[in-house]
Amino acid sequence: MNCCAHNQGLNNMFNDKGARADLKAYWKKGIDKQARLIVEAVSARGVEGASLLEVGGGLGGLHAELLKRGAARAVNVDVSSAYVNAAKTVAEKLGLSDRVEHRVADFAREAEGVASADVVIMHRVICCYPDMPQLVSAAAQRANRLMAVSFPTDSWYMRVFEKMINTAMWLTRSGYRFYLHAPEAILRVAAEHGLTPVQQKFSIPWKIVVFERGRGG
Repeated sequence: MNCCAHNQGLNNMFNDKGARADLKAYWKKGIDKQARLIVEAVSARGVEGASLLEVGGGLGGLHAELLKRGAARAVNVDVSSAYVNAAKTVAEKLGLSDRVEHRVADFAREAEGVASADVVIMHRVICCYPDMPQLVSAAAQRANRLMAVSFPTDSWYMRVFEKMINTAMWLTRSGYRFYLHAPEAILRVAAEHGLTPVQQKFSIPWKIVVFERGRGG
């Protein structure tokens, strides 16, 4: 699929209306269950003074929680301008604006301009991108110590969901598509860049994996 069309589809899907609704829910309930699992898993391996890079950070609640737990600074890269603007609001209200850099960009295609970080996070992002190897490679290359990702499990009901949502997107002429990338392929790409899975959790329908860079990686 043409990346420009896909990115336009992402901006249409994750638009101002959606950002406002998610922002309202965030102030009421905080980050979602899977994001909390990522925060706990990463925090358990130490975040004091760490630099963070969150790809597709949405409202920014996940990296905000890690900043509260002692991380030094964060870079939030998201293709949706609506959600980047919402993330700026979250950072400002939480008193974290001076510790977060927000960038509107297609990370996989513009990663050369993004610095590496101690911890790289991609929560519910891989399933939104057509070129999984390019995205995961770019993220893994910039993970100095840890990378934490979440992606859908490869199950029959998720395959049905993939077909249903993509049919609906096609009928409405949306450029957005949902991608059920093979979990073993995601792990293989990370391994090619020196990352080893050290923790895996399941929270239906999501799989959460924390990778650590080997000493020689």
